[in-house]
Amino acid sequence: MLRKLLVLRTLVLLALVPLGCDEDAKYPPIVVNSLEDVGGFGGATVTLRSAVERAKSGQPIMFDASLDGAAIGLTIVGEEHTVLPGEVMGMRDEGSGPVSYLVGWFERDYGRSALYARKKVVIDASDLPNGITLAWMGGSEDPARVLAVYGSLTLKNVTITGGRVVAEDISSPDDPGGQPWTLARGGGLAVWGVARLSECTIHDNHVEGDFDPSRDRGAFGGGVYANVVEMERCVVSGNSVLGGGAAGGGVFSVGGAHSARDGSTIVDSSITGNRISGLFTYGGGVYSDGGGIGNRKRLWLTNTTIARNLVETPPGLPPFALGMGYWRGGGVYVSNGLLTVKGCTIVENEVHGASRTDDLGKPNMAGGIAATIGNAHAIETFTVGHSIVAGNTVHEMFGDTYEQDVFTGSTFYFRSLGHNRIGAIDFSQMLVPVGVEGWNSLSRRHYPKVDDSDGVAIGDVLDLGAGVARSASVLSIGTDASEPTVLHYQPRGSALDRISATQYVIEEVYGHYSIGRGRADDFLSIVLSRLESHYGLPDFADDFTASFEDFLQSVDLDEGMDGLQPYRDPSGDPILTLADTHWFGPAQTWPRELPNHPYIHFWHQLDDALLAEDIPGMGPEVLGDDAWAALFTSGRLFENLGIVMEMVEDYEVGVNPLTTDQLGAARPENGLGDIGAIEIP
Repeated sequence: MLRKLLVLRTLVLLALVPLGCDEDAKYPPIVVNSLEDVGGFGGATVTLRSAVERAKSGQPIMFDASLDGAAIGLTIVGEEHTVLPGEVMGMRDEGSGPVSYLVGWFERDYGRSALYARKKVVIDASDLPNGITLAWMGGSEDPARVLAVYGSLTLKNVTITGGRVVAEDISSPDDPGGQPWTLARGGGLAVWGVARLSECTIHDNHVEGDFDPSRDRGAFGGGVYANVVEMERCVVSGNSVLGGGAAGGGVFSVGGAHSARDGSTIVDSSITGNRISGLFTYGGGVYSDGGGIGNRKRLWLTNTTIARNLVETPPGLPPFALGMGYWRGGGVYVSNGLLTVKGCTIVENEVHGASRTDDLGKPNMAGGIAATIGNAHAIETFTVGHSIVAGNTVHEMFGDTYEQDVFTGSTFYFRSLGHNRIGAIDFSQMLVPVGVEGWNSLSRRHYPKVDDSDGVAIGDVLDLGAGVARSASVLSIGTDASEPTVLHYQPRGSALDRISATQYVIEEVYGHYSIGRGRADDFLSIVLSRLESHYGLPDFADDFTASFEDFLQSVDLDEGMDGLQPYRDPSGDPILTLADTHWFGPAQTWPRELPNHPYIHFWHQLDDALLAEDIPGMGPEVLGDDAWAALFTSGRLFENLGIVMEMVEDYEVGVNPLTTDQLGAARPENGLGDIGAIEIP
């Protein structure tokens, strides 16, 4: 049964969801033949605004050949109070602190839009060799997003630029419980449906919220904000988000809340040179919400370059606020659901902020690709294959600068598909093993796999000189502000000619244990003893146990009460020893339950202790598949015959290579494929 469940899960994981196709048009196209921005029907002149107004749901809007390469300057705010669904969040106090929760999804006021439609919209400039540009002309003096759609949107060969969204006070004394501010989301595009973007350029769009801590006043999606994103062969660059809560400098994907779709896809694209500035700040290039709290939608990133995006503190932030903030995910940030990265180049993104950690050692800053560290939610699976993730940095205000390329946060499982070139990978905050029966999670870190390398220097795997391709027209506002934005990098060195042209196999390890009725659960002490023996570490088990118990006996959870107030188990008994430390559940919320915190501390401190031993061959995964396979096999443990292990040590997963690269060139070129988004001829 275990093997069957694993097969099913893996098949779901490795399937790549194709971009959605437009439905057959039910109506003939409307052809725009004028660059004017006026509405109304009739006559021989057809403007884009009149076409959007007149089109039936799904009816294609196309363009006369005379408009090839032209820009339609939008000057009219078509909707002052754009209505789209949006989440309403609440806060409640838990034993571990305040926790946000989803109240529900409701129609909200998103503010001003130049164009707005409540139907399926198709704008197709694919017949124009140089496309069409839709530009909002009002600037910061008269802000509005370019286009909002309550329904699905298809854009082909369209440039979206000039959009600017600013949160506005709409509170009313006559409606004290009403929405107080417009939602500052989607500088260029805001779509509640599927945003299908093909051969598009989204640049120089901006979102501004403010610095109230309310989630309602968060600023999201400098270029694109959509429930579902299906993007191919696009450039999203030079967009920004500013606000107390800021996320998704280039793209913000809700991920498919209340949708039957599995999630969002970004394929063969460049998301570069975007910026977010704020106090609670996530995803300089891309942010995925995984469908929202409680949902499990995936973000697929394939053959895509995500580079030189910037996450930073805003100008003029008072010093006291620095101790509150979060700055994470210079390139990509995922808050819920799942993430799959395949054949991507994610490099040279930066995160700047004021560093701090909480009582579980959770940092408030994280580098290139980052996952949430939620105490009530986490992402399910974080998968990376055939990708270069290097040269991404964290810059601590008044502190250090260091590389951090992959930060797994409180992910359930990290999975490698092999052939990765990673600089610094940080597993320190992953959800710890829950080895009890039914979880199969003794090994959560399925890394490294075939041909994986970490500790890689970016210059050894990418040509940072002539191999960097840049846009001829779009400027960055990221780490290389005012420079032409990067489109892609050529691989070099050990990234060349590595990947088989046919399917290959990787092996993963899964395991759990069960305890006989009335038997003691001393699994943690058995793990320590076996580690000491396997790695040849004299006195490791005793020394670690003593140190860990000293920590437990020094905990004071309430400084306002006399004496030390330790962790307590669900029965109210203090947790002061290793033998008292267990996983107590419940399954849905255990990371936030205080009785489980000693168990979490055990595994995190164990990682630190093993890394401090400088064990030859031990990688950043510390206890990954190879370690667990060496420590345990199926059967009863001789140390405690009441504990029975079930281990799957040779579980095979087939991985298919990509057949094209970011530019559409065939892979492989020389019999073996290159790592990253670009294949060298």
